[in-house]
Amino acid sequence: MGQKDTSHTGIDLDVICINELVKRDEGATEEFKDNLRSDPQDYRVYLSGILKRMQGREAFLTFSQQINDVNHILNMDYSSAGDIARVILNDLSLTAQVLKLVNSSIYRQFSNKGISTISEAMIILGTDEIRELAAGLKIFEMMKSRANSLILKEKMLKSLHRSAVARQIEREQGGRTSDAFPVSAMLYELGEYLVALLDPGTYIKVEVALEEEGLSRETAAKMILGLNYFELGQMVALKFNLPPKIVQAMRPVRLTAGQSLKIGPKEEARYLCAFVYELCNIPVPGNDPVSLDAAGKLVDKYCGVLAFDARQALELTCSAMDRVMRHAEILGIEPVQPTSTSVKTDPKLKNKDVLDQGIRRVEEALDEGLSIHEIFTRLIDTMAQCFCFNQIVISIRKKETNTMEPRFVRGEKRPDGFGKTMGFKIEPASGIFNNAIERKIDIIVKDTKKEFSRHQIPCWYMKKIAGPFLVMGFGIFPVFVEGKIVSMVYVDWDEKTPAPDRNTLTSIQGFRRQMIRAFTLHAR
Repeated sequence: MGQKDTSHTGIDLDVICINELVKRDEGATEEFKDNLRSDPQDYRVYLSGILKRMQGREAFLTFSQQINDVNHILNMDYSSAGDIARVILNDLSLTAQVLKLVNSSIYRQFSNKGISTISEAMIILGTDEIRELAAGLKIFEMMKSRANSLILKEKMLKSLHRSAVARQIEREQGGRTSDAFPVSAMLYELGEYLVALLDPGTYIKVEVALEEEGLSRETAAKMILGLNYFELGQMVALKFNLPPKIVQAMRPVRLTAGQSLKIGPKEEARYLCAFVYELCNIPVPGNDPVSLDAAGKLVDKYCGVLAFDARQALELTCSAMDRVMRHAEILGIEPVQPTSTSVKTDPKLKNKDVLDQGIRRVEEALDEGLSIHEIFTRLIDTMAQCFCFNQIVISIRKKETNTMEPRFVRGEKRPDGFGKTMGFKIEPASGIFNNAIERKIDIIVKDTKKEFSRHQIPCWYMKKIAGPFLVMGFGIFPVFVEGKIVSMVYVDWDEKTPAPDRNTLTSIQGFRRQMIRAFTLHAR
């Protein structure tokens, strides 16, 4: 694995609140007031309905043509670089996005002078790299243009996340892994995406069956549609003549932990796509035991596919998501706040409506180009109003002294001088605060009284913060921009309140993405 160069960012895109989904989709999909007819005994009935809606003449649906455009690019395996360049250049928007991305930090290692033409990009990066990048961007644009509900936005972002993980795997392995691997990873949930887009009523039925009857997603889909989502995606891909290597890679695999794998070259992309799919579904990946356990089981399950350990796998998915967020402006996307079935019962959340309003206010401040001070004031005020933390601190790195200086502090029990006490020097040394920065991870300490914790926590913190203010646990969330530490979010709580759960951590990581965006915009 290469050195991770981004902050530890994760987002759970697979938890759906059925009631919220119904409310959000009402009025957003008026084009499809009736569900498609389905027959659990004959999958062809539902497949036919999906294909008809894909090929419909409504202005909303030029899906068929866009799939054909993507297919045109993907099938140019043996075409000359000039032919491929001409196809890309015919789409001015696509050309602009390709050039913006190849000149971004992801590809900067290949050219310090910048790349000004598609032909030059092909010479420097390779014809296949640019062809697949263009195809991936076309798929993304196709999905983004239809993201008229929260669930579609989440699936759009998730597909981009899988593609970013796949590209990073290729780089970690020192070369190309398999043809169109990132595109295959991107299309892996094509069937589920199409149902959510073209038949939202039936999609909700599947989610209800999943939630109320305790079924797996694939079993619930097959019970209602007559085929599962993966099968539907493959059949649609075949119908539109996508390359066989991509259709093959979309086939799910069935593995048991510890199984010995001998994979031929033709099957490599299929197993890699399955690994990426499961890796990107680990909710809110971090350095906590739950995430490490989930990643460990996944690595054991795919033993023989990739030589990753659990921590490396988590770093892979987190750094890929951070790359997506750092290029949000180029791609024309905004981070999506995930829905959740358990937000209402979250003991750390005071008011969800205030949280949603606060997120919007921070986004407005970003869009209006307000100062860092105004943006961070809105952000920390929202956190203080919505979460049951004793203290919340946003620190900023001071370049002159290489220290982390508290700038924004909130908390009902905040004593005079609390912020100054929380300052510390950034240096390679033992201690949990510098470890979070050096290893670029989030750290949650649930019990400061445990012996292990006491060995890792600096003495100054135990004496001046934890002891006097009865801190039971605390969280550290470092903020990196272009791989460099610029800030840190700190929160703590006492024994009267439980440690933050997944929803709270997701919200904090969402605020961090807003901080990264603020730093990036103001750096320009």
